[in-house]
Amino acid sequence: MTIVNLDDVKQTVVCIPYADPEGEDEDVDKIATYQLFQHRDLPDGYQLRLNAYRVAWSKCLSRIQEIIHTLHTPVIDNVVELVKSAYSDTLPGLPYYELPVITVTASTLGSTLLEQITSRLEGDSSVDGLFETLNETYVTHLFPTDCSTIMSAMKSLVAGFLTRPLNNENVKRKVGTSLAAFDIKLLQAWYDAISESHGETFSTDDPVQLVVVLHDFEQLEPTVVQDIFEICSLHIPALPLVFILSLSSPSSPSFLHSTYPRSCLSLLHVRNCDSPPAEDALHEILMKTFFDVDFEPDVMIGPSSIDFLVELFTRHNTSLDSVASILQLTHMKHFEEPLSVFAIQSPFTTIEEATMTLHHPSSAFLESILARMQCPDEISLINHVDRWRDESVSSLLESIDTAHLNFRKRARLMRVAFQLYRSIQQFLLRQGHKTAQGERNLPEMMCAAMKGTLVREGKYLSMMVKKLPSSILLALLEELEDFLQSIPEDIRLDEEDIRSQNDTAIEALRASDISPEDASKVADLFGDWLTSYFQRRLVSLDETTLWDIWYTGSTPFPSELINPSVRATIFSGLLYPQDYLTLESANGLNKTHLADLSELSDTSILFSGYLESGKMINVYDWFESFSATVENQKSRVKRPLPTPTTRRPPSTPSKGKSRHRQTTNDVVEELVEPTEEEWKMEVQARFVRALHELDYLGFIKHTGRKADHVMKTVFEPPEPE
Repeated sequence: MTIVNLDDVKQTVVCIPYADPEGEDEDVDKIATYQLFQHRDLPDGYQLRLNAYRVAWSKCLSRIQEIIHTLHTPVIDNVVELVKSAYSDTLPGLPYYELPVITVTASTLGSTLLEQITSRLEGDSSVDGLFETLNETYVTHLFPTDCSTIMSAMKSLVAGFLTRPLNNENVKRKVGTSLAAFDIKLLQAWYDAISESHGETFSTDDPVQLVVVLHDFEQLEPTVVQDIFEICSLHIPALPLVFILSLSSPSSPSFLHSTYPRSCLSLLHVRNCDSPPAEDALHEILMKTFFDVDFEPDVMIGPSSIDFLVELFTRHNTSLDSVASILQLTHMKHFEEPLSVFAIQSPFTTIEEATMTLHHPSSAFLESILARMQCPDEISLINHVDRWRDESVSSLLESIDTAHLNFRKRARLMRVAFQLYRSIQQFLLRQGHKTAQGERNLPEMMCAAMKGTLVREGKYLSMMVKKLPSSILLALLEELEDFLQSIPEDIRLDEEDIRSQNDTAIEALRASDISPEDASKVADLFGDWLTSYFQRRLVSLDETTLWDIWYTGSTPFPSELINPSVRATIFSGLLYPQDYLTLESANGLNKTHLADLSELSDTSILFSGYLESGKMINVYDWFESFSATVENQKSRVKRPLPTPTTRRPPSTPSKGKSRHRQTTNDVVEELVEPTEEEWKMEVQARFVRALHELDYLGFIKHTGRKADHVMKTVFEPPEPE
């Protein structure tokens, strides 16, 4: 069993795993086999969908991580270059050395950017013949919890470097003869020892930097940070310190310049390193994950998920980690549907396994597939199960594979058309045609393309293409030719028509004897054909057979998973506890029977009286009401009464063994009703326990004005149904 450290102040959440002392695994098995659509799911549908979800999400996550790494690379290279040149790229003629400070705006890229910067800095090393690998940069980290006072901050800064082994040996310092742990001269001595152990004195032109990363810089106490800068500036360049500030606020206006005084800023040499804008990073992930012709996700997210993702990202959390979380929840929600087992490949390894599973008598999975695969005019005329009995399982799997291929082809051609639309739009914007931007931003254009409502904007771009001069039109066609040549070969075959039209237009415009009238005709013909192309390609993705297996469509995002209504859930659980019972228990109970107040739990009974009371509640009256409600339970409560039976005579011991009396105390359980005194004691205990639960939930508040009264904390409860 894992030991949980409850004393670690750096852990914001501690997970204590549940361990059943009696080792009962029945409830765990019930939870594992729970199915949302049990009436039309496969017997092992939960596990099959879970495996398919892992494959689909792993593919999507790997793509997102590649894009984020691409976004990180320029920022990391810039920061590393600034650190290396911190003490070499300085202004001449300064009266004193300035403390190098590098600000990194990491609101979008998150903490992973700082981890990669640290790994890159510490990974840079040089090889010496005597001392093997020599570090060129040492990095330590300071967090807001480490900088409550100047003494604790300097102690954390010094200890962050001194904890590293010196010349591959751990040095033990004598407390009585060494400097204080927060004294920066102790760090100076450690740095001199590093220089001596390497057999060289580092030059001031290219020293080994000591990098200090300040996380969540806006949360640090400004007076403490100001003292740190002043202390460290007195020991440079003998102690080559470089500070990296992690900022989440925008670079303009600068938090550093607006918070710290000029006397402190004059000691610093500040250089900024901004990450890509948050909106651009989000658009890059969406474009290269779901609208890139070189990548095809197993599950295509729909307009509803994109709208929710953009709203959450722009209004609440501009972190790419939140983007990955939203997309992961979208995948999890999608794989609740039983038919999503076919999102990746056939979940069955053999035809025999598929036949046995699909013909399972307790599952309506087969009928649900056949109902989806029939034409609308055939649904009322054909009994799908009877028809299927005359066919084979292989034909069903082939039909599903065909539907998958048709959807993939439709989605891929839509991506090519959308990329072509974007190429024309960006070209016109570069030429100064600002009206080509339109009224929609990039995520809105993505949603319109999947809905098939981007045709109007496509007509407008085609009209603008008709009005282009021949030289500019030729440049546009050449750019489109390069794009069509870069798409994968299997897609290129399906787009042979547009390639031929584009090549024909290029050859006509390149002719030396073409007149302006002929060039205008070429532009008109190509514009008309472009309009027809957008009408054929930018169509809705939910018009194919079984589209909801590979496309989320207009399914709303489960926002309650990331923003749950805690108050409404608590009220619902107290008012209708039968809705939160296990599946097996709920099936065996009648909800109309549970409508009787005495059938509810003690906390729910007490809460019903809570809703009917005023601002102050008399605890004794509350108890009397509770006792009257549970009084009819007395006849159903019986306890076992142990009664000893007649002892059997002792058996004769065998010869050669010690004699001892063997008795058996068998107990026969007899169920009897509790006495009046026992019942009153039990009701009081149940009332006190329910009262403590309401107190724990924050529904009551104790007051000193009346010892026998409690005050309500909720004054507008919902009306019980």
